[in-house]
Parts: sequence; structure tokens; C-alpha cells
Amino acid sequence: MNAAGASLIDLSGKVILVTGGGNGLGADMASQFSRLGARVILADIAQEMAEATAAKVGNGALGVYCDIANAESVAQLADTARNAFGRIDALVNNAAHADLGADLDLLGTDPEVWSRTVDVNLTGTMHVSRAIVPIMLEGGGGSIATIVSRAGIAPPRSARRLAYSTTKAGLIMLARHMAVAYGKQGIRSNAIAPGTIETERMLRELSEERLTQSRANVLTPALGKPEDVSHMVAYLASDAGRFITGQTIQIDGGILTGLHE
Repeated sequence: MNAAGASLIDLSGKVILVTGGGNGLGADMASQFSRLGARVILADIAQEMAEATAAKVGNGALGVYCDIANAESVAQLADTARNAFGRIDALVNNAAHADLGADLDLLGTDPEVWSRTVDVNLTGTMHVSRAIVPIMLEGGGGSIATIVSRAGIAPPRSARRLAYSTTKAGLIMLARHMAVAYGKQGIRSNAIAPGTIETERMLRELSEERLTQSRANVLTPALGKPEDVSHMVAYLASDAGRFITGQTIQIDGGILTGLHE
């Protein structure tokens, strides 16, 4: 981020909770927040990874275990956050489950795959939001950014990833509900819909053919980087984003703007 961007986005003194913060986009967002002055709580089902990432993030970052699909685990996370920092100014609902090999179309997806995806992505995010919103209200408000996906706006032409796409669409509505319910009490809630982002995992798992096709589909010269998402979420968490709420912000290189011929 350049000097102008850094001066616009100031997170000094803010406490930010990131679910799924152990690696990938979650870890990148946590690092960005810390560089901008925030104290960060990284919650992840992989506790050692969360702790290791928190050590790298620095600035008093805290890595903790949480299974968002388990309401008791989420309640413990909320207690830990309250006891450690006394407040939460921003929540990033980033943790998610995807079973790419078995999440097929309507007739091909096993009900167990559907149930697990719903339990984590939709119900789990509800658990976290339900536990953190009261803490946020005590502090006078804050920002909630829920990471969805372009798949929650338009399903893939292959008709695969039924459960993932459906839960991400549901999260868009959850984000809007929270914006309506708590806006006058100072809480802003937005959904962030990334497209294909060049995370380490994506570059490792996708074939060069798939990457080439993805690069051809976007309207930009290249695919997105993790910091493209992190910068937007940081902006929303800062006072600069104070008038933005109830939105679904697509960070996808314009892939849904034009139809493929």
C-alpha cells in the first residue's frame, strides 16, 4: 500500500477478529490490519497454525482455537476476546468449508457434504456474528465484513459446488440482515465477494490450464492478489468506510460484468 493509502486507512487502537485467520486470505488480512495499527485475534480450527501466524503478525496478535460450527467453541472465543482486549471493533467472517471433490450438482451432492458445508459456512458464521455483535454494541458499534464469493452471486456453468454456492448466497443475506438490524446502533455490515485470488493454495491446486482460463475471463490484466481483498476489508474497518453498509462488494476483476461469447 502506498503512503496515500496508508494515511487514508488508519486502524490504530482497533481490535479486529478474523475467523479462519491461520492461513490464506485470513492470514493476509490479519497482517494488513496489524501493519495499519490494529490488534488482531486470529481464530482457526487449526490452533497451532493460528498461533504461528499470530506470532508473525505481531503487535500483540492472539491466535486461538475455534470451531465455528460449534456454538460452545464460539462462546469460548467471544469470552477470550472480551477478556484479552475488552472490545471488538471489527469482525471478519472468513472461515469456510469447501469440499471441492464431492460438492457437485443437485443430484450428485451427498447430503452429508451439504450438511457439513451449511453447518460451517452458514450456521457457523451465524454463531460467530451472534456472539460478537453484543460485544461490538457495548463498544458503540463497528464493522462486520463477511467473506462470500462470486459463486454466491452466480453459480459456475458446470453447476458444481451446489452447497458452497448456496451457503455463500445465504451469507450475503445474513450480512444485509445485520446491516438493517444494527445500523442505527453503529454497526456496519457488508459482504465481500472475491473472484479468483492468487493465494498460495490456489496456485498450488489449480492446473496451469485453469489459471490461464481464469486470467482470460477477467477484465483486468491479471488475477487478484490477497492484498486486493485485505485492502478493501481494512478500508471498511476504518473510519474512512463509515458510510458503507449493506453492500455486496465484488473483488473479482469484473468477471461477472460481461457474458462470455
